[in-house]
Amino acid sequence: MPRYNLGMDDTDSLQRGCTTYIGALLIDSLLGKGCRFFDYPNLIRLNPNIPWKSRGNAAVCLRFETELPTADIMNMASNLVERYRDSKDRKNQPGVALLEGEVPEGVMAFGRRALSDVLTVEEAKEVATEAKMKFQVLKGGRGLVGAVASIGNTLVGDHTYELVVYRGEYLWGKKRDVDYNSVLRFDAETMPNTFNNIDDETKRMLITPHGPDPILFGVRGETAEVVRGALGGIRFRGGERWVLYRSNQGTAAHLFKIMPVSSLEAYQAAIIQGTICRKPLVLKGSHVIGTLHDESGEIDIASYEPSGGMRNVLRELVPGDCIRAYGGVRVRKDRELTFNLEKLEVLRLITEATRNPICQQCGKSMKSEGKGKGYQCRRCGRKVVKAALVRLDRKVGTGTYLPPPRSMRHLTKPQRRFGLEKKSWEGEVGRFYGAL
Repeated sequence: MPRYNLGMDDTDSLQRGCTTYIGALLIDSLLGKGCRFFDYPNLIRLNPNIPWKSRGNAAVCLRFETELPTADIMNMASNLVERYRDSKDRKNQPGVALLEGEVPEGVMAFGRRALSDVLTVEEAKEVATEAKMKFQVLKGGRGLVGAVASIGNTLVGDHTYELVVYRGEYLWGKKRDVDYNSVLRFDAETMPNTFNNIDDETKRMLITPHGPDPILFGVRGETAEVVRGALGGIRFRGGERWVLYRSNQGTAAHLFKIMPVSSLEAYQAAIIQGTICRKPLVLKGSHVIGTLHDESGEIDIASYEPSGGMRNVLRELVPGDCIRAYGGVRVRKDRELTFNLEKLEVLRLITEATRNPICQQCGKSMKSEGKGKGYQCRRCGRKVVKAALVRLDRKVGTGTYLPPPRSMRHLTKPQRRFGLEKKSWEGEVGRFYGAL
C-alpha cells in the first residue's frame, strides 16, 4: 500500500484558527477513509525567531498508508485549510505538500535548515519539485516552507509527545475550564516524565493557551502513555476531541550550530561562544544587555525581564568571563543585530581583575596617564607604576542557566529533560486520536 507524508503550515493567525486543529480534523477524515498511520501525527516546531510567525511556528505532518488517489488526499486537506484558516489576516499564507514514498535526503536537509535559518518559498518549491511532491499554496504561500520542512523532520532522534485536547467551536474565544488542582497533582505524579505543566516560581498553570484558538489544553512528556494519561488525570470541561502528537518540542533541535559572531544573520537560531567585553547594562524594565566578543567580532546579548534568574546571571558577569550563549538573532530599529538569550552556559569566571590603584595619601582612585605610563592622583600628584590586582567576590558560578518555564520557547529543552534524551524511535504507533 502506498505511503504518504502530508505536511501543512500557516493556516492560523493570532485571532483565529490553529494548524494542529486542522490536522486533527484531517486525521478524523483520513481514519474514516481507512488510512493506516505508520507514525504518530508529527508536530514540528520550526525556527522560533521568524518574525512573521503567528504563534509557536508549528507545522504538522501526517504519515499514513492508503489506496486513496493523491488528488483526493490533496482536496481533503485543501478544503479543510480553506474552511478553517483565517482568510481575513493578510499574513495568513497556507501551504500544503504531499510526498509519496520515503523522505529523500534533500527534503530532510531542508527540514533541518528550517529549524535555525530563514528559508524562502522559492527554495521550498525547488525542494518540493525535485522530490516530486504535490503542493498547493494560497496567497504568498509562505506556509509551503513549513509544510515541506515538516515532511523533512522525521524525528529520528530525540523527540517528545504532546496530548492536545480541543474544545468545541462554540467555546472558541471563551474562558477555558481546566481544573488547576488536578494539573498540579498530575504534574507531581508524572515528573520528570512530563514538563512545563506548572511554572515553578509563580505556580501558574502553563498547559492552557490564552488566545481564542481551539486548543483547550496540551500536555507534553517523554512517552505517549504518560501524556495520554492526562485524559484521566486532569479534570476539564468542553473537550471535543484529542490528538497525541510526536514532536521536537523541548529538544533544543534548533540550537545545533556554533557560529562566529561575524557570520550571524537576522532571525537565525545559533550558539555563540566568547568572552564578556563590557560590564552588562540594566535597562528600564530590568532588561539586561551584555556584550560578547569572539575572534571575529562582538554582539550585544539580551536577557529580558521575563527571563528571571538567567537575566540576573548575565547582570553579574564581568569583562573576561567566558560564556556560551544559545538563542536567536534579532534586528534592532537601528538595523544592528542583537542576540536574544534562550539559554546561558557560564564556562569560566575570572577571580581577579586589575583596577586603578587607590592613592595611599588621599584615599581616592588614581587616574591612568596612558598606556604603559602608570597612574597619578589628581589631588596630590602621587604616582605609581602598576595597577592594583583585586580579588573578585563572584555571586554566580559556572553552569547552565535557563529561563523559568513560563518564559521558555516551545523548542527550549527544560531542565527536567536533561538526561532523558532519546536516540531513536521504535516505530510503534499506539492510540493517538479520539472524540470526547
